[in-house]
Amino acid sequence: MQLDVRINSPDCDSNIRSSIRYGESVSRTFGIDTSRMGEEELLAALGEIEQRRRVDYAREVAVLAALDGRTTAGRRGYRDVTALGREIVARLDQDGNPPTEHDLVRPARFLDWRDTRGGRLRGTFELDAETAALVTGLIEPRAKPHSSPEEPDRRSKHQRQGDASADMLRAAARCPDDGPTESGEPVTVMVSITPDDLKHGTGHGLLHGQESHSATQIRRIACDAYVVPALLGSTGEILNIGQKHRTIPLAIRRALILRDNGCTFPGYRRKPKQCQAHHVIFRANGGPTALHNLTLLYPYHHNLIHHTEWHIRIRNGLPEFIPPTFLDPERKPRRNLLHRQGMGAA
Repeated sequence: MQLDVRINSPDCDSNIRSSIRYGESVSRTFGIDTSRMGEEELLAALGEIEQRRRVDYAREVAVLAALDGRTTAGRRGYRDVTALGREIVARLDQDGNPPTEHDLVRPARFLDWRDTRGGRLRGTFELDAETAALVTGLIEPRAKPHSSPEEPDRRSKHQRQGDASADMLRAAARCPDDGPTESGEPVTVMVSITPDDLKHGTGHGLLHGQESHSATQIRRIACDAYVVPALLGSTGEILNIGQKHRTIPLAIRRALILRDNGCTFPGYRRKPKQCQAHHVIFRANGGPTALHNLTLLYPYHHNLIHHTEWHIRIRNGLPEFIPPTFLDPERKPRRNLLHRQGMGAA
């Protein structure tokens, strides 16, 4: 600390005495618990603290000198300076403020949200340090930009982090053992729509019987989901419920994974477990659930196919992507060769 803020040893002692006078506890870094000492005992302990501080100071001088050099090595942004400051603080006060008994028993975590229009959620949250490290460790690798010559990643940082959070939730919902349940069933998004609206992509449907969503959105959901046919009366009452079945049977999904080996959108390496199965000819339009009409897509690209001018076709047993005219006026078909290269190298 003396090296970094340019104060001398007497000033350090004065600071310690001031902390004692105003009821602040001296750090436990030096192995002395001062939280329950009286003023005289604290003053007596200063000598021992000073000796230990000199040893620790000598040990850290080289490290702090290196850190000091990093602060002057070119221009540094806010995040770099913040990270460097945290590192310096961690080295100067290696124990930090000890957590209270209440913090240990009940860590400070909360999540609050409210419904907004269109079925969206908006809210705030706060996490304790341990959970925060877990969340950032899971989200940051998934939130990196995934640009390619075919389709640059135009998402903002906040959008990428939101997509990464959605990936985490989908992974949790797919977990067969530890996943959340409702009445013993895996959590399911319930969608209601008429067959005609689903087929023609017009009209709207309801999520959980409440929020209205476009038929185009529901067609994307129906690509890879459980379907429960229901017969409704003229006033919406349920007359008959069929048996739940998966739109992509397990055997076909396994064959699809073996063929595609991940997201087939050009230039991307997303793994199969992160992808959804997409019907090239929409299922609602009579497209068969067969290998020659399916491909794996990362959710971001799945949404792209359903809502933009990108198109897919199967040629020689493999998917080809036809870009919009603003990307390629000639609309030349493109393929993802990255997974093929990986298989060849193996």
